[in-house]
Amino acid sequence: MRSGHPLLISLVLSVSILTMGTGCKKEKGDDEKAPIVQGLATPVGTSKGQGVTKQIGAAGGSITSADQKITISVPAGAVSGNTTIGIEPITNTNIAGIGTAYRLTPHGQHFDKPVSITFSWAAHADTIGLLQTLGLAYQMDNGIWKFVGSNSFDKGNQTVTFNTTHFSDWSLMNEVSLAPYHADLNPGEKQTIAALLFSSVDEDDDLFIPLKSTTGMYDEPGYPVGNPVPLPNEYVKQWHLNGPGSLATIRPTVVEYTAPGSANNYATAAVSLELKAPDEYPGQYLLVSNINIIGGSFVELSIGGATPVTFPATPVVKNGNQYMLANPQDEGGGYFLLTWIDGIGIHPFGLSTTGTYMHFITPQNSYTSMYRTRADAELTPSGGSVNVTKVSDGWAEGTFNATDAGYGPMLTSKTSLMGRFKVKLAQ
Repeated sequence: MRSGHPLLISLVLSVSILTMGTGCKKEKGDDEKAPIVQGLATPVGTSKGQGVTKQIGAAGGSITSADQKITISVPAGAVSGNTTIGIEPITNTNIAGIGTAYRLTPHGQHFDKPVSITFSWAAHADTIGLLQTLGLAYQMDNGIWKFVGSNSFDKGNQTVTFNTTHFSDWSLMNEVSLAPYHADLNPGEKQTIAALLFSSVDEDDDLFIPLKSTTGMYDEPGYPVGNPVPLPNEYVKQWHLNGPGSLATIRPTVVEYTAPGSANNYATAAVSLELKAPDEYPGQYLLVSNINIIGGSFVELSIGGATPVTFPATPVVKNGNQYMLANPQDEGGGYFLLTWIDGIGIHPFGLSTTGTYMHFITPQNSYTSMYRTRADAELTPSGGSVNVTKVSDGWAEGTFNATDAGYGPMLTSKTSLMGRFKVKLAQ
């Protein structure tokens, strides 16, 4: 599932099944037409938190979002006078969107010189797969997202940049992807994996080169984003499986993965599709789908809307009316602790570690279910709660969502911690 779009897997797979054998060109020079993706109008995203603003004048300047995921660089001469530039995180309604989308304001602002929009893809590095087809998209006035690609990459800093002369709602996305790119399976369970294309490819275009100029809104290069079609067979070289389980080919762009029949706790596997590289761009190009085989207790955690990380958990311990679970050896990149009071139901976060509370401590940051509005302010509990749906038959299950999780030395920076758990109860 794509980050921020939990319902996309069923949509994408149903579309891929319905459209298999259509919209695919065979080889260059064939009579088959290039695949056409019809633009899909989606709702406008809603706010996910307070934005940041900065006044930038004729001399230029830059502004970065509160979560450090997107930076706007305005060159000298792009605006004639002082202009208040804003970045607000919003829900990502791009069907192929990755992570959080952002509203850049003034909405519809046009610039005399192109400004640079730089997105970080570091939080999604294990699921992006093919960097050559990673880029930016914006939502047009008709509700359709338009994929415009990128002008440059910085692999060291894991960022992608596009230069534009206008503001709108912007999203990171990949033109090509495996669906699902992440799945949790029980032992012995099967999963269909398909290679999909989320925007059209022109007859003379290639997935591995920059987009050509096209007509349309703002006359920028790019194509509308919509319900995907199968990736053309001409790009398929070979499927690979790294890890336990087995792989069976259904058709060139679709395989079926079968998880091993047993797993003591959990295991991982990676299904990848190697694409045929053009002669002028030699190298190995892989699309990847990451599979977790869950045979025991686990926690799934997403920080700031990033791709969820799944890791094992210790059995839930009950001390009085408090339940407590953790990860045994800091799997997932840090020490995770989740506690709640009483059993089934919705439990809001509090300020005590002996109440309903969570934290995730990494070498870089300590995220907790509380925050401060400023360094000298009192602690405030995060919005959100732990929703426990089952405490019976030897298992505890539920979800959690801390909407204002504090991090940093003084807990004055905020993000979100959300996920789910299925954990055995201690005997």
